[in-house]
Amino acid sequence: MRIVFVLILSFITQFTGAQKLSHLDGNVTISLEDETIDATYKITHLPIDTQTLSFRLNEYIKVESISLNGDRIASSKVPQDCKDCLIYTVLVGCEIEINPQSELTIVTKGKFKKFEDLKDAKRYKGQLVYSNGVLRAGNTDKWYPEIVNKSSNVSDYMNPFIYTYSITANCDECDNIYIGKGKPQPSGSVFTNDNVAGDLVLLAGDLNYHTGKYANYINVPEKDIPQLETKFAKTRGFLEELTQTSDHNKVVYAQISSPVYGNESTYNTIINTAQNVDANKVDYAIKESDAYYYLASNFKPENQVDRMLLQSLAKYVKLRYLKKYSPNQYNSLNSYLAKNAVASTPTSGQTRLQALLITPEQFVDLESAIGEVEMSRFISNMFQNLKVGKRSLQSFTDSMNQITERTDYINQLEKTLIHQFEMRSIIPESEEVITEY
Repeated sequence: MRIVFVLILSFITQFTGAQKLSHLDGNVTISLEDETIDATYKITHLPIDTQTLSFRLNEYIKVESISLNGDRIASSKVPQDCKDCLIYTVLVGCEIEINPQSELTIVTKGKFKKFEDLKDAKRYKGQLVYSNGVLRAGNTDKWYPEIVNKSSNVSDYMNPFIYTYSITANCDECDNIYIGKGKPQPSGSVFTNDNVAGDLVLLAGDLNYHTGKYANYINVPEKDIPQLETKFAKTRGFLEELTQTSDHNKVVYAQISSPVYGNESTYNTIINTAQNVDANKVDYAIKESDAYYYLASNFKPENQVDRMLLQSLAKYVKLRYLKKYSPNQYNSLNSYLAKNAVASTPTSGQTRLQALLITPEQFVDLESAIGEVEMSRFISNMFQNLKVGKRSLQSFTDSMNQITERTDYINQLEKTLIHQFEMRSIIPESEEVITEY
């Protein structure tokens, strides 16, 4: 008998409520000498009610066992749609059901490689990177199990899987360990986060830490900190001025030189792997992700509409930043967006999926209607409304009501924008059908 899992796409509305976030409890042991990373993870508040659950993991980290509520269960693995990683699918019998009350335990054993020069880097095959005294693993390395949303790759992009977490990390040879955010801690420390944040960066080894006014720094020479501070004063200052709010979670800039390329900006951590500090990475970060997480520190998205609104706003803020500091890039990008704008209602020749793509279009339309000065006031009002505890959509509509001149056109535009956010919160989700033959 062969079991085949068929995934049928259906569109399911996601903005009716928010499910409790899945939680990752981990115990990670690192050996720089043996080049190993072993761990036990317990995942609770699982996100689905089904007979299967899949997760991604780096192909050089092997799964020793998987248990559901204390009972060992089987799994399959495939190198599908996943760079340098495998997708494991947990399989259970018809009598047992994975539901949000279940506890999944995953025991892993992993290997990483030490790379010291460019010749070594040619041997890189997707392993975690250990060079210049530091082990580096970002989200793209999938160093911890990441649940695969059932809703296909595009909805993973629109609604990435995020844990709250409590991870104990041990490494006897490490000076310090850094996971997720905050500052590096000694071996045996527990790294926690009870809020929606982002992907988890892992750094372990020789980590020196400096506190700055606008950002904090790992392994950055003191002589290079002033130029970075100048850049962060510009980017953070821009966000503070626009929103009239402050985010007390400083960005962490890590200088982790490595022959293996891997620059990234993940959550509030910027990693530069070049030989020397690159202050331009600060500008790159606000253009890619810093705006989103800065806004999210006050926004607190709780459901799909919140996330759509927040991501659209973050992309709009990126455009405003480019307009002020890089007009040529702004004109190019704004022209592209105007040409490829998505209609508020999909036409017969337009796929539903295209209509779901996240763009800054809604806020660009609003700025065109009320002007840049009034738009700045509108954004500031949004964050003041959020400060007093209003939900995101309520904050949005109340801020619309605070616009100086409420014309009939503005009233209609508000209805159109809300409709677009709600439409984009309907994501394609797969329905699992199990057949036997």
